[in-house]
Amino acid sequence: MIRKVGFTTNLTRAWWIAVLMGVYAGIIFYADFAHAEQWPEISTTLEAALTFAVSMLLIFLTNRAYERWWEARILWGKQVNVSRNLAVKVRELVHPTAGERHEMRKLIVGFCQALRLHLREGCRLNDVPGFADATDRPEHVPAYLVGKIYGMLDDWCDADRLSDDRLRVVDSELRQFLDVCGACERIRRTPISVSWRAFIRQLLVVYLLTLPWGFVEQLGMMTIPLAVMITYAVVGAAVIAREIEHPFRTSEDHLDLEAICQAIDVSVSEILASASPRTSAPPVDQSAS
Repeated sequence: MIRKVGFTTNLTRAWWIAVLMGVYAGIIFYADFAHAEQWPEISTTLEAALTFAVSMLLIFLTNRAYERWWEARILWGKQVNVSRNLAVKVRELVHPTAGERHEMRKLIVGFCQALRLHLREGCRLNDVPGFADATDRPEHVPAYLVGKIYGMLDDWCDADRLSDDRLRVVDSELRQFLDVCGACERIRRTPISVSWRAFIRQLLVVYLLTLPWGFVEQLGMMTIPLAVMITYAVVGAAVIAREIEHPFRTSEDHLDLEAICQAIDVSVSEILASASPRTSAPPVDQSAS
């Protein structure tokens, strides 16, 4: 089945730049055709060298950007898993009441929503679903919510509902919440250096401006479509790399964090919707403490 070829916002931008490049190549073709003896000819060897340099830089740029995007996706996949695991372990090892299950669900899902907001425009506790009426104003909302979960664990330990051994089992999941948060913050705060960006941009401009001159003598009018295609490929790769370098933003090329948070909400809500099939918790082994 033939499917319609779609253009994202970034590819549309690259296409219009390629069209302008076609106009520029057409002007060069006309100038060369009308005044061939007055225009310098750029060596194909020089053009080949520039092409090689641009190709290597684009490979570096796209690989670096995709590594960041993919690492961010792995981290959020990990957050999905540890959220489910924490919910299961709390339900089976603590046997919380209905109110405690509701509070735990709110904190786990709230952490994921807070992390999503924290990695974008910033987060206040009141922005997190379920905390609209909160009076606290923590600077780091994800850490605050993890602290609340640890507070519940501490209460269960004090009430002899959670032994030290079982606390370690639960903690193995909960401590990964802030590990994921810290790794995502590292990705967000360490983009490719400004100097690299400027250098690559300058080299691309030089390459594209000289591109038609290197082919117009041999290819004539075919220089125009060739320049359009090469420009679209080069600029498209550069623009996409620039976008996916920041995986937590909100365009179509970034991670769909809303969908991931929704998946976590559905899973955790299902797990904590009912009590464990074992209606009563086994006695805590006091010798373990």
